[in-house]
Amino acid sequence: MNYLVTVSYDGSNFHGWAKQLNVRTVQEEIENIIKKIFNQNITIQCSGRTDAYVHAIGQTFSFNIKKSKITPKTLLTALRSSGPSDIYFIKVKQVDSMFNARFSAKNKTYQYVINTSEFDLFRANYELYYSKKINLPLWKKASKLLIGEHDFKSFSTSELDNTIRKINSIKFQKTKTHLFININGNGFLRNMVRMIIGSLIDLNENKKTLEDLKNLLSSPRKGSAVNKIQAKGLYLLKVNY
Repeated sequence: MNYLVTVSYDGSNFHGWAKQLNVRTVQEEIENIIKKIFNQNITIQCSGRTDAYVHAIGQTFSFNIKKSKITPKTLLTALRSSGPSDIYFIKVKQVDSMFNARFSAKNKTYQYVINTSEFDLFRANYELYYSKKINLPLWKKASKLLIGEHDFKSFSTSELDNTIRKINSIKFQKTKTHLFININGNGFLRNMVRMIIGSLIDLNENKKTLEDLKNLLSSPRKGSAVNKIQAKGLYLLKVNY
């Protein structure tokens, strides 16, 4: 039985997704829950690792169990009854044996949340408070430069050799109190979304120009976008298969 699980979690309580020594991570927490259910050690594969303090609304992971008789519905109930208060299991479905949550993903959407109104202490771990007026038309012009297939090495701290990714869309939703930025792409490098948002902030504060953004894409150098915005406003929103 190969299971695909959709999960949400409060990233402010974790040092990211991937297991690490002596710190609390989402992967280790979930694998410990699954171990209790199936009475065996199981390694799960997620759609993509999230960094420390990054949240998830629709993260996905998959794992395979030989000769399992547990139905997706029963597994969901077991996961929910065993999970901590900062992890919520949304749904479980059976997928074919070749499915992998990471490699089978077609695209995914990240959302960044900016509070443009009054500071909210009780939302401080879940959004970026930004008091300056945002030049949204300028941000929309910048987003057009980023859409498409590019080498995003300048917008990442990744050690990967292949840093070419495709951004399908960047959408802005403005309310009276917040700005929501949704970025959809076929894959994302480490810190890529945070450095894109950081560059938009730099544009807004005249620390970068549109020409600078063009140069970051045309002459990619690891991390040269520099500004890596805070993780607390970032959410893995949805993974499409």
